[in-house]
Amino acid sequence: MSEAEIVQALLASIQVVVGVFSMFFAIVCAYIAGLYFFLSRAPVGLRLLAFFLLSIGLVFLGGSAVIQQRLQEELFAAWAKLPARTIAAEMLRNPFAVAPPGWSLQDIGVVVGWITAVGVYLALAYLTFLYRWQPRGDAARDAAMAT
Repeated sequence: MSEAEIVQALLASIQVVVGVFSMFFAIVCAYIAGLYFFLSRAPVGLRLLAFFLLSIGLVFLGGSAVIQQRLQEELFAAWAKLPARTIAAEMLRNPFAVAPPGWSLQDIGVVVGWITAVGVYLALAYLTFLYRWQPRGDAARDAAMAT
């Protein structure tokens, strides 16, 4: 592959990653809205179904993220093998000189992304099955009684 082809593939991969994050954000926001408006009062069976469907969607997004992660690693390896390149591969992975030793900003971004995804998934599981939602209308009454 030429340098131009690798750069084009990297840019396309970055667009896919942004699209995956956008889908993740949309799915999570829709699920939170569903929790607040409907699922908080739904029977356990319906909550299980909703959480199962959420899980399937997130598994597909996670699979897409893993594929893009591996693709980018291979593209960076191909970039490093080029005989004459405009920019070093490490400069692409870490455009700023503020990353911890041994880590690139790309590595940090991947770790932060996966930690965020797992944290959000666990938070949604808690909100779906363990959190006791206060019925609407009672909050105003409780606030008035507290004063």
